[in-house]
Amino acid sequence: MSKLRIFYILSLVILGVLLVFTVFRPMVTGAEYSQVQREHLLEKEDQWIIEFHILNHEGQLVNYKIDIVVDGDLTTDTIPIQPERIFKYVVHIYKDKLDKGEVYLAIYKEGEPTPFEEVTYHLSLGQD
Repeated sequence: MSKLRIFYILSLVILGVLLVFTVFRPMVTGAEYSQVQREHLLEKEDQWIIEFHILNHEGQLVNYKIDIVVDGDLTTDTIPIQPERIFKYVVHIYKDKLDKGEVYLAIYKEGEPTPFEEVTYHLSLGQD
């Protein structure tokens, strides 16, 4: 057999294997993750309200760290959430306490340096 024919057959075999893995690969199961849902930003006359749910799909108790930075002032909460549970988190930001109106929110799983959810809001100060 020539080298070209061997290379051709080998290429077809590799292509077939890749095709089989693409079409028939087993579904990834057990991929557990944390998730933020139902995120709301509500404006009242004297305040802003940020509300969201943290879902724990990790299969074990997880401590979540929530960092909230309002105009440069950091507040941190640690919330333990049981597996397959939802925790409703609410933040009240009063307009008379705002300087620039910049609010940064980050949610971390315990022991992880990178947040799995982060958002920045630029809120109006309510001054006419």
